[in-house]
Amino acid sequence: MTLSRQLISLIFVTFVLIFSGTFWISVENTRSYLMLQLATQTQSAADALGLSLVPYMQNKDIAAMDTMVNAMFDSGYYKSLKLSNMSGETLIERENTSQQEAVPQWFIEQLSLLTPTADSIITTGWTQAGRLQLSAHPGFAYQKLWQTSVDMLQWSLLAFILSLLAVLLILRAILRPLDAVEQQALAISQREFPVLEDIPRTRELKRVVLAMNKMSAKVEGFISKLTQRAELLRQEAHYDALTGLVNRRAFLAQLNNIIKDHEKGGSGALAVVRMSGFADYNQQHGHQAGDDLLVEVGKALNEISDQYPASTTARISGTDFAIILPLADADIADEFGLLFSAKLDALADRLKLDAIAQIGIACFDHDKQIGHVLADADTGLSLAEQAGVNTYALQNKSSEVGGNQQWQALIEDAIQDGRIRLQSQPVLGTGREGMYSEVLIRMKGDDGKYISPGAFTSMAERLGLNGELDRHVIERVVQLLKVDSAMPLAVNIAASSMRDEVLLRWLDKYFAEHGDVACKMYFEVTEHALLQDDEAANDFITLVHKHGGKVVMEHFGTRLSSFQSLRQLKLDYIKIDGSYTRHIAEHSDNQFFLQTVTDIAHGLDIQVIAEHVESEADFNGLQGIGINAMQGYYLGEPQPLD
Repeated sequence: MTLSRQLISLIFVTFVLIFSGTFWISVENTRSYLMLQLATQTQSAADALGLSLVPYMQNKDIAAMDTMVNAMFDSGYYKSLKLSNMSGETLIERENTSQQEAVPQWFIEQLSLLTPTADSIITTGWTQAGRLQLSAHPGFAYQKLWQTSVDMLQWSLLAFILSLLAVLLILRAILRPLDAVEQQALAISQREFPVLEDIPRTRELKRVVLAMNKMSAKVEGFISKLTQRAELLRQEAHYDALTGLVNRRAFLAQLNNIIKDHEKGGSGALAVVRMSGFADYNQQHGHQAGDDLLVEVGKALNEISDQYPASTTARISGTDFAIILPLADADIADEFGLLFSAKLDALADRLKLDAIAQIGIACFDHDKQIGHVLADADTGLSLAEQAGVNTYALQNKSSEVGGNQQWQALIEDAIQDGRIRLQSQPVLGTGREGMYSEVLIRMKGDDGKYISPGAFTSMAERLGLNGELDRHVIERVVQLLKVDSAMPLAVNIAASSMRDEVLLRWLDKYFAEHGDVACKMYFEVTEHALLQDDEAANDFITLVHKHGGKVVMEHFGTRLSSFQSLRQLKLDYIKIDGSYTRHIAEHSDNQFFLQTVTDIAHGLDIQVIAEHVESEADFNGLQGIGINAMQGYYLGEPQPLD
């Protein structure tokens, strides 16, 4: 029970006791007063009537005495009257048997009034002539007591209600700051740090509000300082200071991780850009101009690579740049080469230069070694240098399937014909207890062989089929959960699906119809997708949370704004990108980075998962960092789900 309800209950009970006691005392006082009045008035009436009857007693005029008795007794105030002589002979006797119908019988029984009797001796001279006995009738007294009690009860209830309402309003005004403090505390737990502007006047509450404001500001400052420090350290360790691009070390880790990613990578394209005649340009225009040119080239690369999901742009040496295009096939690589070559021509015209750089591009798959991929890119670079200025050359043109039309037909037919298979890979706690399982999809080609998952999901994204594919997977996973919902299942959802209003409306309605298992449904979304559109990301997370589900940001750490996203998005889990977790025991700076990420995430009530744990050394190295869970082939390979 809330404090306000406890106080209201206490005040209500106190008011009831006070008003009940006051009412009872008032009724009892009125009853005593009426009984005293009855006795006094009866005795006075008996004395007055006795004096009036003296002359008629002397004359023994019974008729006159009867007339006088009737005149008084017929008023109804008296119950009985008896006039007798001194020898005991009854001269006149009256009895009033009427009942007071206006007063409930239960009231008369609970508050009985004693019937007073008065005696008066009638004397004639010095001689006692008779005796008058008069008893009061309590009917009018009961009526007066009843009416007084009803009026008193009405006024007491009115006063009670008005007083209670006044107290409730005052109490609500006094306790309003506590409600605000409660909302403030909940906001802090939701990674928001509000400061209450309305400071109460009550001294105790004022202290509480000021203390909460101070705590909110300190927690926000602590987390902000910690995130800024972590961002700075990560930037120094993994980014080039001049261009702001990824440095060689981080580039190699990313490339290695993409090639070895069994589920969402393994194929793509690598472009190496080498500047031409930079030494001469540097000598003619100075070092500052040379630095400016490097920055310009880096910006040009970023502008183009931003068009390709999950791409990574790096400066790998003084005049060499590299771009990783995950899941890109030969067509995408060729498109990239054309775009960047045109960009270089435009930059050369603006700077009045003959040439700026050449581009060598190599496609790769999961069977390639990182050294071979770099060598292929260098070969492409040599061919580009021979072809002319600001040109590109593409190596290893290959694809699992042909053009876009073949891909579209293949994906649509696979959905319709049921050639998409579901597998699951467990996400385990550090004690190897199950937390949830990630759903992975497999698709067979026309030849009956499974196609690389990364290849067909990439093509589905390009062809606008991800919404249909994601909907198909969600429906099947819900049906699986209805059969066995012991372990939550996580579905990967594409960036375009997260922004698809039609799909989201369908998902909201579909989850409402299947609320019994919706809470067991998790969604994994890449960091790149979540950071593309903060508003769309928050709307999607709100929708999932509305139905009890959870959201996981995967590949955390591949963008500079990663830490800020932890505060802005109400995430449940983050998955650390494999480029940080692979060979963790050998990289102390990665260990420090992961420790910092874990501390910040836990402070924001977010659980941390390490993905791509492929060896016992990695597992042991991650144990001491405080990460909540891990996923990888070392802990469990994908198994058929359906």
